[in-house]
Amino acid sequence: MALFNSGKGARNGGDDGFEPREISCEEALRLVHDFIDGELEGVPTSEVQAHFDVCQRCYPHLRFEQAFREAMRRACARETAPPQLRDKLEKMLAEAPERG
Repeated sequence: MALFNSGKGARNGGDDGFEPREISCEEALRLVHDFIDGELEGVPTSEVQAHFDVCQRCYPHLRFEQAFREAMRRACARETAPPQLRDKLEKMLAEAPERG
């Protein structure tokens, strides 16, 4: 299993005395969707980004997911929901309890 060590102070982005946490390939790949979505919890984005920046095993997975999402976005950009479905979804969202 490949591990990444990004150097001094990576946890807070500088030379602050914190030892960076090693991100395994398994963890990076488990977090790839949250990373792309900007929804990482409990792991600094910079640590995950640093792993993808240097890991020859994981980087292709990141690029594939990004390319796949972009292709889906382009393909779906031409599609629109029927007015009845839009109305139903808007009503359901308005009635849904707030989470948080």
